Amino acid sequence: MSKSIHTTYKDLKHLTKKELGEQFDDPNSDLAALAKKSALKKKVLKDRKQKKTSNHKAE
Repeated sequence: MSKSIHTTYKDLKHLTKKELGEQFDDPNSDLAALAKKSALKKKVLKDRKQKKTSNHKAE
């Protein structure tokens, strides 16, 4: 099952610096969700790349 995070940068576009600072400290904010999403995407891409290279070495 995929891990879906339905938050985009558009959700943060209208916020002020003060509001972004508050979201930075809150672990349940949209900003934290975007950070998790970014880390998850990097991990998935890295895992796919490793799987792809390991399949080529096995052949």
